[in-house]
Amino acid sequence: MLLDNDKFLTRMAKAFEDSKTKNTVYLTMKRYAYTTKKIRAAEEAEEKAAGDTVMKVDEQDQEYPTIVRVSCGTKTKLSTLVQPQDLDRFMVQYTNIVKINMTALKKKERKKVPKTKKTTT
Repeated sequence: MLLDNDKFLTRMAKAFEDSKTKNTVYLTMKRYAYTTKKIRAAEEAEEKAAGDTVMKVDEQDQEYPTIVRVSCGTKTKLSTLVQPQDLDRFMVQYTNIVKINMTALKKKERKKVPKTKKTTT
């Protein structure tokens, strides 16, 4: 479900609260691509069929939005699209929510390794 940024953050905080008892929360963040693989493949096929070489615009200067996803169990799947000009404000709020809910993380179980005595000969 695609939400606006503020609603996404409040629902994400609720998902963390719900996960303290039974579920796991998965967070993903990546650059949002406007085209899908099928569209890109079709465009490349058209270029090859036409035989013309098309000059592409340098994509390094272009700013892309970021898509952030949260899934909690099988029922809760949330996502939001963050525009580049709003990314700093969003990341501050996002990191605060994640830091607050770090207490729910399970600590790594370490095996105790018995110390061996060194033998001198």
